[in-house]
Amino acid sequence: MSKRAINLLLRAMEARSMSLQTSTLHQVSRSATDALIAAKLLMPSGHVPVVVGMDDYEDEPLEATWSAELKSFGYHDSAGRWVKVANQDIAVCKVDYGLALAKMLVAFERAGPSRPTSLVTDLIWEVGTIKLAGAKAPVPVWFARRLGDPGVWAQLEALIGRKPPQEIRIVLTSTLGERIPATAQKRNHIINVADVAGDPAKLAISPQVLGARVFPGQVQRRFPIDHSDDYGIVWLRGEALTFKSPKQRRLLNVLFDAYETGSATCLTEAVLYEAGYKDGTNSFSKVFSGRDDWRSFIKYADGNCWIEP
Repeated sequence: MSKRAINLLLRAMEARSMSLQTSTLHQVSRSATDALIAAKLLMPSGHVPVVVGMDDYEDEPLEATWSAELKSFGYHDSAGRWVKVANQDIAVCKVDYGLALAKMLVAFERAGPSRPTSLVTDLIWEVGTIKLAGAKAPVPVWFARRLGDPGVWAQLEALIGRKPPQEIRIVLTSTLGERIPATAQKRNHIINVADVAGDPAKLAISPQVLGARVFPGQVQRRFPIDHSDDYGIVWLRGEALTFKSPKQRRLLNVLFDAYETGSATCLTEAVLYEAGYKDGTNSFSKVFSGRDDWRSFIKYADGNCWIEP
């Protein structure tokens, strides 16, 4: 598996429809799509019998039908000629959520059904419980997708309100961290899968990274400043600062690498570029727009930047 394949799988999970046209995924990345199919994380799910036919110089959506005689999908053009459509052009696949979730939690001692239980059709599932260091009892785990959609978020909020956990609950999601709204129900930890993966080229979640995210106060090892393995949490004199954006975490990775190896300063322009800010974002105030807590440990002057707790 590759990082590209994992990213494509998580993007597929965020699609509006559960059914995905294989040819569309191939356009994004043929190698990643084929790897997911080979791993059975994407499963064949029939065909979408709609194609675009070129007839009379116009694009026209047409229904492809199955011809038992010719043993192919196709359609009749305006002249009555049979136009064959390749199976792979209209093939459909679906994510195997049961297998994907099993791979996500492979590093945990897990209890529950072999397949996830649907709580909201095609959107939210109950996965079971896992043992997590720091928790007093097995932790219930859910999975939800499309949490950036206000309608889906409202359904999740209502559901976790009706079913509060005894201690904590982990809600894993394919939604990017910066697109997850804040919840007032703090016993529910809603976490993007990629943010707690042990390896970006694998689905498996790291128990250490997940534990640090759920119980941040228990793991600060160095003072006055420390960070989680994924740079999603920075501890500054016991206070936990959370950073959801993947680009922000990459930037913190670069700065902490320099800080921990004793480098005095970094070129701000180089740090921003390495973190992926290539769209005109040229200052830390833009990187961390809407918050000022970063100023308590990131300093900059004369085109340079550094960590100074």
